[in-house]
Amino acid sequence: MSVKVDSVTSEVFSAPATDRKMIPIRTIPECLKRKAAEELNEKEGTIAEELTMIKTWMKQSGHIRGRMEDQFLFGFLRSCKHSMEKVKIKLDTYYTIRSVLPEVMRKRDPLDPFVRSVIKMGVTVPLPKTVHPDDPKIILIRGDAFDGDVCDFPDILKVFTMIGDLLLRDDDQMMICGQAAIIDLGHSSSSHLFNFNLSFLRKASILNQQASPLRQKGFHFINTPKSFDLVLNIFKGLMTEKNRKRTIVSHGSSLESLHKYFPPSVLPAELGGELGPVQQYVDEWEQKLIDNRAYLIEEEGLGVDEGKRRTTNPLAEEKDLFGTAGTFRKLEID
Repeated sequence: MSVKVDSVTSEVFSAPATDRKMIPIRTIPECLKRKAAEELNEKEGTIAEELTMIKTWMKQSGHIRGRMEDQFLFGFLRSCKHSMEKVKIKLDTYYTIRSVLPEVMRKRDPLDPFVRSVIKMGVTVPLPKTVHPDDPKIILIRGDAFDGDVCDFPDILKVFTMIGDLLLRDDDQMMICGQAAIIDLGHSSSSHLFNFNLSFLRKASILNQQASPLRQKGFHFINTPKSFDLVLNIFKGLMTEKNRKRTIVSHGSSLESLHKYFPPSVLPAELGGELGPVQQYVDEWEQKLIDNRAYLIEEEGLGVDEGKRRTTNPLAEEKDLFGTAGTFRKLEID
């Protein structure tokens, strides 16, 4: 699946004059500094200028209603290995796809009883430890925690993006080292796995790949059902070419196989680990989402105004998802 931007990548904006001092963003450990320099082309002396250029481009674009906080935008720089043209594409795609997914990006109040019930399911659980401080962070996805009688797949994705928004803002290890997903399908049935429509799933795949600044480093499936080959083929079909080249391992029901990649010291008890029950991390993230309620609700007002766009819509060629390019004028958020 391709995401194409034409004129947005050819525009050149000059940044206003700025001093070259490091602006106030979080200090990171030396191991992360080295990794950012070696793998992400990060140069401490150019960060202030790069951030100013991004903010100038966003203001001059006219159609993007986005966050201007340095720490937030720094995540996109790292995700795109400090390529300004890639940052422009990803930011435009990030806000454009969110604007066409109101079922995901609206009503994000973690104190809303229904939203809170979905949070409490604990389908998406970031784990707190890695073997080394510069390893990819571990995200546990618990398929059998998804109760299809209570909510639908877009509701699960809503909570997933709420958690992702906080990781983007707060977790430097995640932004520099990426994330590895452990997808525990538990006792999920085939019908349980297909509790969504394909059109929505394709939108979700854009949201979580081309538009996401959270870089994937691998996918590990555990407790897979008999029908898993079919599921995996669909899963791969929705991946970008880059993600299909990532590590994709099906461990069947073998914890021994999983532990070759993730030792017990970084896993919860349910996966044969030493971190204790996963519920404690579900509870911690429930509270963290509540503590950041204002930030998450504020996201509802961000997106794109297609009536003010002067560049090619990055999703214009996704006609099978959104109709013709002309229908994008319907996408602005009130």
